[in-house]
Amino acid sequence: MSLTDEEREQGEARSRMLRLHTSPGHLIRRAHQVHTALWTEEFDGEVTGPQYALLSVLASGSMDQRSAGQSASLDKSTAADVVARLARHGWLARRRDAGDRRRYLLSLTTPARSALRHITPRVAAVQRRFLEPLSPDESAWFSAVLARVAFRGEPPAVPEDADASFVLLPATAPGHLLRRSEQLQGVYWAQHVGSLLTSPQYALLTAVAWNDDIDQSTAGELASLDKSSTTDVIARLARRGLVTARPDPRDRRRKLIDLTAEAREVVERVAVAAELVQRDLLAPLRADEVTRFVSLLEVLAYRRPLLRAEHPLSD
Repeated sequence: MSLTDEEREQGEARSRMLRLHTSPGHLIRRAHQVHTALWTEEFDGEVTGPQYALLSVLASGSMDQRSAGQSASLDKSTAADVVARLARHGWLARRRDAGDRRRYLLSLTTPARSALRHITPRVAAVQRRFLEPLSPDESAWFSAVLARVAFRGEPPAVPEDADASFVLLPATAPGHLLRRSEQLQGVYWAQHVGSLLTSPQYALLTAVAWNDDIDQSTAGELASLDKSSTTDVIARLARRGLVTARPDPRDRRRKLIDLTAEAREVVERVAVAAELVQRDLLAPLRADEVTRFVSLLEVLAYRRPLLRAEHPLSD
């Protein structure tokens, strides 16, 4: 049975799109979501990842708020919010810098230092649970390579006197490295794709493009979007005339999502730029490291068994 011209065109268009389950940027976002779920399960609002990151960078001594936020990979607004919350909790002290009265210096309080000795072992347990699908050697290799991705090269050196029982420094914590890598992916996406499509919008359009007769919920799951985000993304895409919804004839409560002709053109236009985002994201790695890193990342993002015989550990 021969393909119609439309089917052939759709097949050619699909071949130029990213496959989400092997796309580094998507896998990093999904892996970070997995880590966040594990963190939430452990701490349930007691302390957030960004809060712990800020506390950990202040463990070695006082620091101005701007520098502390940058070291914890927090933007200015988020850093201000985190500092305010920790200060209200009595875990941060603020004082004016004697050398520059416009700046505030942050330091840990005695209660914060006491709390960190109890919190840090639990943070370490979250990291171990996240890396659980990998062997110890694979975990060590993956974490070291992830750090190079997150820092666009060699990460900051860990001080020789660092006490891992007191704090896990951001440069050594997989959860923090994933968040930093996801932020970096956002920077590259803005550079290469701009405002044409957001990364979540592209992920959802790609999920629909690769799957015929896909419903809204399944498309969101494949794009790693929660229910609320899926609804919002689809509404925005519908307003732009990029997707349409129709009732599922097998279940009238469900809506099937289709791409419009304009959407297929937009996705094709973005495909090359999206590949450049993946290239830049993994630029610090050698070709053989890229293959291994993406393989392990897929395992962690989807919690799948790794076929180690097919993917020997890279040096």
